[in-house]
Formats: sequence, C-alpha cells, structure tokens
Amino acid sequence: MLSHSILSYKGPLSFSTIDWLLSEFKIASQEHKISFRTYKKMISIMIEALENITRYCDHFTCNGNDQNGFCPRCDINHDQRVIELITSNPVKKEQVPSLREKIDNVNSQDGEELNELYKSTITNGQFSSRGGAGLGFIEMAKTTGHKLEYAFEELGGEYSLYTFRVYLDM
Repeated sequence: MLSHSILSYKGPLSFSTIDWLLSEFKIASQEHKISFRTYKKMISIMIEALENITRYCDHFTCNGNDQNGFCPRCDINHDQRVIELITSNPVKKEQVPSLREKIDNVNSQDGEELNELYKSTITNGQFSSRGGAGLGFIEMAKTTGHKLEYAFEELGGEYSLYTFRVYLDM
C-alpha cells in the first residue's frame, strides 16, 4: 500500500454508491493535486473495477457491520510516482478459475497483443448474462500499461475473498 490515502470505502456497493465514490474521488484528487490526465485514467479504471464487484458480488449480502470481512472494499492510494486502486470482495469459489484465467490471459499480452485481444473479444460475441467477456480487464491493462495483480483467499464455505490491485504511473 502506498503512503497517501486518497479514498477508502468498505460496505455494500450499488450503482448509486459507485456514483458517490466517483464524486468523492474527484474532490479528493483535487485536494491531493492529482493531474487531470491521471484523474481521467483512474476514473475509467474505477468504473471497471467497481462494476466488476457489483457483477460478481450480487449473490452475497453485506449488511454493513462487516464482522466477517466480506463487505466489498475500495482503496485508492498514491505517492509521488504512482497511484493505486485496490478492491476486494467475496466471490463464489466456482468463479475463481474463470477470473484467474481472464486476468492471466490479459497479463500475458504486450501492448499490441492487448489491442488485438480487445478487438477479437469485442467481435467474438462471447458475453455471459453478467457481461464477463474480460473487456474491463483488457481496458484496465491498456490504460495503466501495467500487469493486473490479484489474489484469492479462502473464506470458508463457498466463498473466496478476491483482492484486485492495479497501479498507474503519475
């Protein structure tokens, strides 16, 4: 985690919460003197990452007291050189292999290969009812120019805690 916190949220996540977080990031980025270029890129990344949480977390109810550590979380931190977004949320264990495969596939591509992967993904029509084609991961990797970082931690029962981290040079 980087030294300066810009934004931290833990609790239930909905589309209205995402709107609020985007507004809060706008205010906080001005207070932290984040360049407009970096702000625009991070907004794009936030939207993708937070929509992923709503897409994969809808089967789990977070009551807000978070005694079990299962509530979704979003943190944005920075130092002089880098800004990072870290999200975590519970996912069903059955979704772990698919998420891991999509992220590993994106991470195995270079810049030009990512462009080709994006084109082929958008035209192949293989979207699930949740979206789920991996376009968001491709977009985040293209936007940042860095590998996407992730981890899964067993929570017991049928859930794992999915932690996602992406960083952007400032």
